[in-house]
Amino acid sequence: MKIINWEDFIDKNYYIKEPSGVTIGTFDGLHKGHIHLLGKLFIPGIKEKVVFTFKENPAWFFNKKNFLGDIYTLPQKIDVFKKAGISTVVLIDFSSDFSKLKGKYFISCIIDHLNLVKMVIGEDFKCGKDNDTRAGNFFDLFKQSQVVLEIEKRESLNGVPISSSLIREFINKGKIDQAEEMLEFGYTVDLNNLDVKQENNCYYIYKNHTRQVLPDNGRYNLNLLKDNMVSVEEVIIDNIFFKWFKKAK
Repeated sequence: MKIINWEDFIDKNYYIKEPSGVTIGTFDGLHKGHIHLLGKLFIPGIKEKVVFTFKENPAWFFNKKNFLGDIYTLPQKIDVFKKAGISTVVLIDFSSDFSKLKGKYFISCIIDHLNLVKMVIGEDFKCGKDNDTRAGNFFDLFKQSQVVLEIEKRESLNGVPISSSLIREFINKGKIDQAEEMLEFGYTVDLNNLDVKQENNCYYIYKNHTRQVLPDNGRYNLNLLKDNMVSVEEVIIDNIFFKWFKKAK
């Protein structure tokens, strides 16, 4: 899988010549609705499955105070794209400059730098400064082209619409099982790039050192990713610490 930054993608000399299918989104957590979108790219005639996504969640950029946290870290997100069979990921740094781009300009950059055959987006998709371009506007953007445009309705589970926002709320309230029902690859706390401290048989991190959404204070059995290995641990979460204990041999 190729990973390219947005700035390199829009370089005048960059072009993906293979017939390409594209989808765009934050893709935090890669839930079953996201997997449905990605699956629409796997059709005959499309050789490059391209995802445009963000290094940092735009929701955090606009509302740091009330944002509960990311479901997946960026390395986790990239890993699940690879597992899903995506061939190219274009990473966008959601800076103040990017947030000022018009949606039509953003889409025109995508059209100019690859051999676009198909685009798939969710019905609630929006982009551009002040969300000036929404899913319904895409029909006008592509009416003079041969690009196949598919706008997908939100997937539901047991009658409940699936969304990253709802999954964050489930995790934050300690409803891990309900969150994992909606997630294609489960929920794991990524400790790989964090300063994990140890005192005797206790391991811990400071909660404010991670941007992932965590359950509220209490005891939970959670998947922990450390040194690229996943283990299930009973963790204790309080106002300051996220900690667990070495298991006796």
